[in-house]
Amino acid sequence: MVYDIVAIPAATSSENLQALEEVKDFCTTDLGRGGHERWTYHILPEPMLSAELESRSNACSRRYVDSVTFQPCAAYATLNQDRYSIEDWDLPGGTWTFTAIFDGHCGHDTVNYVHKRLPLMIRMSLQALLQSTSNSPVNPELVSKILVNSIRHLDDSIRSDLFSLLSPEQLDNMSEAQLNQHILHYYPEWSDLSAKCTQGSTVLVALTDSQKKNLWVANLGDSQAVLGKRGPCGKWFATAINSMHNGNNVTERRRIMREHPGEQYCVSDNRVIGYLAPTRAVGDTWLKLPGMYTRRVFARHTPDWLSPTLIQQYAKRLITPPYVSNIPEIHHHSLNTNSREEIFLMLCSDGLPDLYDGIDIHLDDQQMVDRWVQIVGRSLSSRVEKDGVVPANLALRLLRDAIGGDNVELVSRNVTLEMEDKWMDDVTILIQRFQ
Repeated sequence: MVYDIVAIPAATSSENLQALEEVKDFCTTDLGRGGHERWTYHILPEPMLSAELESRSNACSRRYVDSVTFQPCAAYATLNQDRYSIEDWDLPGGTWTFTAIFDGHCGHDTVNYVHKRLPLMIRMSLQALLQSTSNSPVNPELVSKILVNSIRHLDDSIRSDLFSLLSPEQLDNMSEAQLNQHILHYYPEWSDLSAKCTQGSTVLVALTDSQKKNLWVANLGDSQAVLGKRGPCGKWFATAINSMHNGNNVTERRRIMREHPGEQYCVSDNRVIGYLAPTRAVGDTWLKLPGMYTRRVFARHTPDWLSPTLIQQYAKRLITPPYVSNIPEIHHHSLNTNSREEIFLMLCSDGLPDLYDGIDIHLDDQQMVDRWVQIVGRSLSSRVEKDGVVPANLALRLLRDAIGGDNVELVSRNVTLEMEDKWMDDVTILIQRFQ
C-alpha cells in the first residue's frame, strides 16, 4: 500500500504573532450561570462598536420618529419576534400619525398577522368616522372605541376562522378517526390556524391627530408607553401611561382570579394557568377555548408545540375560558403642543427593562421611566438639526444605555456573543417627538 504524505511546514514566528493578534480581543463568559460551559464574544473598539450596534439594531430615523429593534442572536428559530409600525395617514382633515409595537411570543405567525392587519383595520374605521363627522371636532371617545373594537375584532377573527373549520359541535360528534381525516383534508388551512392559535402577540398602539392635540394609547400586554415633558424650568418629567398586563401585576392577577373563582391554577407562578406571562394578548386562542380543543386538537395536530405531559397538565386547568383577555386599555391625553413644553412619546417592548437586570441596575417602575426620559431629554437638548446632518437616533441612545452604556466590554458582549440561543429578549424602541 502506498501512502500519500502531506508535509505541513511549521508556522513562522511572524505568522504566530499575526494569529495571536487576530484573537487578542476575544473573551469568554459563562453569563453568570456557573458551570463549565462558556461562550465567546469579541471586544470591539469605538467607533466600530457603535457602528455595529447601529447596524444590528436596524436603527432608523424618520422626520419625527426614531426606532430600533434588536435581537443579536442570529439563529433562525430565535429571530426577533418584535414587529413595529410607523405610518402617516392622510385622512379627512389632515395627516394622523400611527405608531405601534407588536411583541410576539412562541412564534412569528400571530405577530405577523397582527402587524399586517391591525393598522389597516384601524385606519379604515378612523377614515369612516372622520368622513361622517367632517363638520365637527373629533370625539375622543369614538376614536377610543375604534381602537378597542379593532383589536378585539382582529383577535375574534382567529377564533371565528377556527370555528368555521372545526366548530365545538363538530368536535363533540367526531371520533378520533374522523377528526384525523378532517384535519388532513383541511391541512393547509389548519397549519396556518393552529400556529396563530398557539402563538400570541401583545399590542401597543399610539395614535395622534392631525393637529397634534390628542394622543391615544391602546395597550394589550406588557409593552410600555412613556410620556416625557420638559417644563418651562427645563426639568424633564416622566409619566408611565399604561399598566403592565402580566402576572407580575397584582391587579391583573386579582382580575383573573375574580373571573375564575375557586380555580387554583388560573394563575400559577405569576403566569396564566402556569404557562403564559402576558395576561392580555391577541392570539393564544387555546387559552380562550374549552379544554377539549387543547386535548383533542392542538395536542395531536400541532407539531413541536408542547410536551404531552405539559399539554395534559394545562388542559385540565381550562375550566371556564377565556383566561387571556383581548380587551385593551385605552388612554387619551390632550397635548398642548402650542406651549413652550417639549414633549415626546416613547414606546418599548418588555425586553428593554429586562436588559437592566443584566447590567446589575435595580430600579422600581418610576425610577426606570425617569431614567429613560432623562436620557432622551439630555439627547434632545444637545441635538441640533442643521446643514442636512441627521442627528443622533434617540432610540439608539436608550438601547446603548440598557446594554451597558460606556462599558465597552459589556456592550461588546451583548452585541457579539456567539451562542445559538437568545441571551436577551427582543427589544424594540420608538421615540416620537411632538416638537
